[in-house]
Amino acid sequence: MPATKQQQLTGWGNFPVAECATYRPEKQHEVGNIARQHGGSLIARGIGRSYADASLQPEGVLTTQRLDHVIAFDKQTGLLTAQAGMTLADIMAMAIPEGWFPPVIPGTRYVTLGGAVACNVHGKNHFREGDLAEHVKRITLTLADGSRATCGPEEQSDLFWATAGGMGMTGIIEEVTLQLKRIESSSLKHHIYCVDTIEEMMAGFAAHRDSADYMIGWIDHMAKGDNLGRGLFSAASHIGPHEGGQTLATFKPQKTKLYVPIFFPGFVLNRYSMALYNRYRFGQYSKTPKDEIVGFDGFFHPLDSIGNWNKLYGRRGFFQYQCMIPECANVTAHVREFLALLQEKNLFSFLGVIKYHRQGVGQMTFPIAGYSLALDFPNTARVRELLPSLDAWVANHGGRIYLAKDGLLSPEHFYAMYSNAPAWKALLERFDPKAKFTSLMSNRLQWKTYSPS
Repeated sequence: MPATKQQQLTGWGNFPVAECATYRPEKQHEVGNIARQHGGSLIARGIGRSYADASLQPEGVLTTQRLDHVIAFDKQTGLLTAQAGMTLADIMAMAIPEGWFPPVIPGTRYVTLGGAVACNVHGKNHFREGDLAEHVKRITLTLADGSRATCGPEEQSDLFWATAGGMGMTGIIEEVTLQLKRIESSSLKHHIYCVDTIEEMMAGFAAHRDSADYMIGWIDHMAKGDNLGRGLFSAASHIGPHEGGQTLATFKPQKTKLYVPIFFPGFVLNRYSMALYNRYRFGQYSKTPKDEIVGFDGFFHPLDSIGNWNKLYGRRGFFQYQCMIPECANVTAHVREFLALLQEKNLFSFLGVIKYHRQGVGQMTFPIAGYSLALDFPNTARVRELLPSLDAWVANHGGRIYLAKDGLLSPEHFYAMYSNAPAWKALLERFDPKAKFTSLMSNRLQWKTYSPS
């Protein structure tokens, strides 16, 4: 069994920081040995792109970084089996030239397959393709006793759906078999225009949901009053070479153009500097729709071109707060109310992203039919004091918080948001009766100890 190494670890939000006993297995068979022989609690970790405490456990962290190999890839069918430590970036570099693409891709390509399944990630096409787990054929999992189990939607489905979105509570994902989707070029047709209000923004989602492959809105959080929700609506679809798309053979993975070598001083990112940035960003477009041919990286992962961009928020770190607001007759009014609540509390977000979702699949899946809002807040005492009031608003409106980004949710709000959680907890007690797999997140949310009234 590999020796442990004491290491300071944190999530992508740089808060909290924990001193963890860390395993870094080189071979896949070592994973079961570690699970059997490690005496305390244990949690799996990929490359640390969940935002807060989901992959932190002082007693033991097993990182899959070196378990990152392709096991099998059928170029005719697009069926990929890979170790859990392989990143989406590596999958894209390998699969795109062969005419295949991840069916679901989150806002960064630097996530591992195992982490993507554990968080059941979603992308800008959730309204069409759903969550990642809906495209997973099977996974191989190391259980608490060190044994291996294979499960999927049609094989031990209870274990599979307890694992997809289960944040590492059922075991350590070793292998994932994923169905990729066919593409004809490495380009998208991008349709983008300015909107003046949140009502115009949401009208854009309604108008394009039957025709676009992907949709996203960027919100200028400086806008107030009648202009609340002002920003850019963006829709995109895959195209072929005959429509102007770049041939697959010319695809080259994006290179990092700029690195942030140190933590920036806290005063650099503020509402005034971000107002200038928003003015520049939104000034590039008008209310007249613009159609353009774009590459994958610029549309899916604009921030990936900046290495260590999380350091822009300073050493204190930040929270990315992503919530769902359910679709209903008054959903537009609810989104406006939520944005107004942020301004009323003087909670300024450096980032504002809105997406449309269909109902997700699985007990612990984040999306429900409706709209998600993703917002960035600096880690300050005032923000930590006020975010629970946003949680209460979201819970009272039937919404929920994305666990992959959460850092402050309370057990009470969690159980109010995730109605399937009691049934999921019963499965955890069955698959991990001695609570081998825990994290700082699971301890905070009392997943293996708390009983909602």
